[in-house]
Amino acid sequence: MKLLTSSICKQGGREYNQDYLDQIVYDDGACLVVCDGLGSYYGSEVASRTCATHIIDAYSQVKQVDPERAVKPEYCQSYIQSAHNRVVDEKERNAKIRSSCTTVACVTTDFNSTVISHIGDTRVYFFKNNKLHFQTKDHSLSQIAVEMGKIPLRDIRSDKDQNKLTRVLGSDYYIPPDCDIYNNPLQPGDAFILCSDGFWEYVYEEEMEEDLQSSATPEEALAKMEQRLLSRVTKYNDNYSAIVAMVKEG
Repeated sequence: MKLLTSSICKQGGREYNQDYLDQIVYDDGACLVVCDGLGSYYGSEVASRTCATHIIDAYSQVKQVDPERAVKPEYCQSYIQSAHNRVVDEKERNAKIRSSCTTVACVTTDFNSTVISHIGDTRVYFFKNNKLHFQTKDHSLSQIAVEMGKIPLRDIRSDKDQNKLTRVLGSDYYIPPDCDIYNNPLQPGDAFILCSDGFWEYVYEEEMEEDLQSSATPEEALAKMEQRLLSRVTKYNDNYSAIVAMVKEG
């Protein structure tokens, strides 16, 4: 069994790209990360880059010593806690980026067990046999409205409070990520999509299913999804980033 990935990280219609992604894939495991620096806070591209690269580094260091431990939920939590601390250190060294912060979505797996972690509204979708099996819940006012029954989940995309987040990484008050744990081995036909809101706002979940179903590779699936996005965006659309990962026969 192997994990094949494809990714994009694009500026969209914004002046700067404050998204950042990173990943590392081994024969017996992987760590995938997508971050979205908050555009209204100066220097958030530093926060997103620092967060993503530090998580990958922290995971890699643990995996080299003890591969089994590298995917334990408490260690996956620690990668993100450590990334938060690193972002805070960067902010203390540079007063210009004192307000910067970021979202983060992370998948860590050894193919036998998988941990999905996230803070903010950068999402992880998990598909089995090309059907949506699980998606993370945004840390936003719009998600709270969904939980209260005020709006349907699909309407988060157009809700006025969609970008008002209740949890971010790098803020003064750190709240640990939500972690969802899967102890069943991954199977061929399983897939993950990690993506910032600039991506999922324009690509619907049923379309993700269609594009995974009709594609032999993650590159092909991601290209189809990006075409959908580009057909819908306005001139000033947000940065958009995504990793598509497919589990294939070894």
